[in-house]
Amino acid sequence: MLNILIYISFAGFSILVGLYFYLKYQAKKKVKRTSVEFGSTTTTWQVKYNLISQQAYIRSLRIPLLKKMVMRIRLRIETLSVYDEYALRREVMRILFTIGGLITFIVLGLLAFRPGWLVTFWVLLGVLFLSGILIDFFVYRVEAKLLNQLKEFNNRVRFYYQQTKMVDEAIYESIQFVGPEMKVQANRIFSILTSVDPEEEMAKYEEVAPSRFLKVIAGLSVLVKDQGDVIDKENGKGSAFLRGLTSVNQEINTEILYRSKLAYSLRGISVLSLVPIFFALPIQKWATSTFPVMQSFYESRLGFLSEVTVYGIALLSYLLIRKMREVNEAKYHTTLKRTQWEKWVLEKIPGLFKLVKAFSPNPFSKEHFKLTKLIKDANSPLKIEWLTLQKMVLALGVVILLVSGFTYAHAREKNSVLYSPVPENMFASNVTAEDQKGFEEMTTFDRQVIDDIQQMEGLTPEKVQAYVAEQLGIKDINDQKVKQATSRIVEKWLIVKNSFLKWWEVLISIAVAFIVWNIPVWTLMFQKYLRYKDMENEVHQHLVLISILREFDRMSVYTLLTWMDRFAVVFKEPILEAIQIYDAGPEEALEHLTERISFEPFQQIIERLKLAVIRISIKESFDDIDMEREFYLEQRKEANERSIESKGSWAEWIGLAPVIALTFLYLVIPLIYISFVESQDMIMRIQ
Repeated sequence: MLNILIYISFAGFSILVGLYFYLKYQAKKKVKRTSVEFGSTTTTWQVKYNLISQQAYIRSLRIPLLKKMVMRIRLRIETLSVYDEYALRREVMRILFTIGGLITFIVLGLLAFRPGWLVTFWVLLGVLFLSGILIDFFVYRVEAKLLNQLKEFNNRVRFYYQQTKMVDEAIYESIQFVGPEMKVQANRIFSILTSVDPEEEMAKYEEVAPSRFLKVIAGLSVLVKDQGDVIDKENGKGSAFLRGLTSVNQEINTEILYRSKLAYSLRGISVLSLVPIFFALPIQKWATSTFPVMQSFYESRLGFLSEVTVYGIALLSYLLIRKMREVNEAKYHTTLKRTQWEKWVLEKIPGLFKLVKAFSPNPFSKEHFKLTKLIKDANSPLKIEWLTLQKMVLALGVVILLVSGFTYAHAREKNSVLYSPVPENMFASNVTAEDQKGFEEMTTFDRQVIDDIQQMEGLTPEKVQAYVAEQLGIKDINDQKVKQATSRIVEKWLIVKNSFLKWWEVLISIAVAFIVWNIPVWTLMFQKYLRYKDMENEVHQHLVLISILREFDRMSVYTLLTWMDRFAVVFKEPILEAIQIYDAGPEEALEHLTERISFEPFQQIIERLKLAVIRISIKESFDDIDMEREFYLEQRKEANERSIESKGSWAEWIGLAPVIALTFLYLVIPLIYISFVESQDMIMRIQ
């Protein structure tokens, strides 16, 4: 086990160190390379590699686990360096190919020097966990540093803007004082301001900007440089640009506090949840070496169930805690035009669609209406039939998995009874080589007798006892040694005889499948909940934008919709549709937006935009938006506090669950069970 842990640590450390230095090399590279657009390279191998990397990037986004890894690496690169979209995808896939090559090299090396799929499995599992923890550490660490540096950058820009009254000069002077992470982004913003076409460069930057705060600052800087600043002397509010920086700093302060409190609340818990993964085998070896009879428990059905339960709880706890730690902001990704596997299966298998239709709710029924609304609220591309197919496949898979598990547990218990030499005394620790040889001979004798008596007809206890006495060479069938051997052999024979799949085990599998049947619907409910939170945050971001932009005299409803489209995630597609039909009539476009989005806070923004189109100015229409924004800001602070408290309390229980399961299911309960069984056996022997 120690060698396995060394291999795991070495493999994970090697991969992560290589990834870290590669990223540092890319970040510190002084020479600017001209980015290669898609299909515009000069040499043949570069063209082929570019095509392969672009296609591999798109395909990797369709694989759930690989997609998360790709997005984490992308976020890391976005922060360290600035690329266009195609170059960014190519760099992400280059790192992913490198990681895949290193893992393949390490696995092949282990198989060559130390053959064994079990060792390889442990190494891959360890690399997965260590890489996940370390990548998260690097990503969150860089994100936190970027946020703090961005706050200081805003303060510097404010200071120099008050002196020079020029946005580009203020940003240029501020670059000299920021950290390395923010300097990359600040240089890109300055290059946008000094470019020939700032709007085009701004559109490219919005695709790869790692934070919505950077998008707001860059867009606001371009707007002020193009249209000039607005000074409100009547109300004493001062510069619109400086008020915008203040609003952004308020958001950044809230985000920094939330991240720091959450990180402190969940510190070390993810590592605690992995304790059973690495300590289950050492505990098992200690228990079997101290109490050799414990081996019979670990190789039995109950032992197999305990092992699966401990590992399952550990993996589930680790994934839940990692999910709790995620604080990444929502980002918009274009929907991939791909064939859903549900659609492909329904088209390829004859008669399956009719079967799925039979299990689906009837059209125009209440259940059908609820599922349709749930799919729409969760922003899912599924159909009712596809959802039903997911339920059927998941339930059938659970039945097959559980039935296979029960069958394997019976086979494992049978093999343990027939071939594992286990001492009769629970406290027989420090077993000598001579004793071990005696246990093996006894096991071989018992197995031979069991094989023989299985061929007998009209089997009775007296007949078995007589046959055992004959095999032992003892004439007196009532001899104490014969009785003990007969009792031991009959007990083993009954276990072997009953080592088959029971009807109640199949019933348990079906009952669990009925529970699992609803998991796709529960997943949609969870997606709906997350989407509701994203909608609340997005409305608040739009209020921040509008509170900044309403001060500019040349601001129109169309321009405001364009800005909202830049920073939208959940509402991006409806806003984009409204922009496309805006020329046909502003009122019709806004009415279409109202029909597409039923979220009440966003509809209030649309109603104000309608007033700005027909009767009053944008500034008058949103005259009380500062009060609304303050309300949402306080509401968000309260929600963050509740979230931290809730996540902290749940994380403590979830983190301790694997340790508790390992202690009780893998050590305490087996000891109690074996001691109880052995004490009963000892009492019977004394009597």
